[in-house]
Amino acid sequence: MKTKLTKRFSKLIAILAFLALLAGNAFAVENKSRVVSPYWQSDSGSYTFIAVSHTSLSGMASQIGLTVNALTNANSTFGTAVSFTITSGTTTRVFLVRTNHATVNSTSIPTGQFITGTTDFTHGHVRIDPSASNPETKVSTGGNIGDGYQDATMLSFWGSVVIEQNTTGFAMEFIGDMSDSQATQHLLGASTTPQVVGPAAP
Repeated sequence: MKTKLTKRFSKLIAILAFLALLAGNAFAVENKSRVVSPYWQSDSGSYTFIAVSHTSLSGMASQIGLTVNALTNANSTFGTAVSFTITSGTTTRVFLVRTNHATVNSTSIPTGQFITGTTDFTHGHVRIDPSASNPETKVSTGGNIGDGYQDATMLSFWGSVVIEQNTTGFAMEFIGDMSDSQATQHLLGASTTPQVVGPAAP
């Protein structure tokens, strides 16, 4: 029992240290138009899964483009970023996985988006950028149907780190998504006001 508590406490300390490090380096990351997740991992026994959903809320463009980057703590990229457009009412699955994974790959999941990298233990944070150069400007696709913002922060994100041996894992947190997860003033800097997103948005 004592060993289990020690392991859990050690993991908690490691995660808190990582979040403190991320907060210290987060001055360049804002959640006005981007979405971030503070932790992902991949190795010979785990991978990360992210689901991105277009919920068709009022004010959203019918198509929203975005780019997903998996960044390591050494500020390098894990594999090649993926860019895609998500259409109203659909969900796109993104996997951060080791090279040559036997079951989680583009052959077995042809509709998935894959960021593939080393088999060594790697972890870091996820940054999701809009494809639109000005996502806060409303676009029109003709008439009232499809009018809206190409804003990635209006999308819904869910994800988990999957530990394959026992099919367990833990959920990821997303900052700046439509679920009103918000970066704190400390994370953004005192002069920046967090954007109000999601159902509470004006």
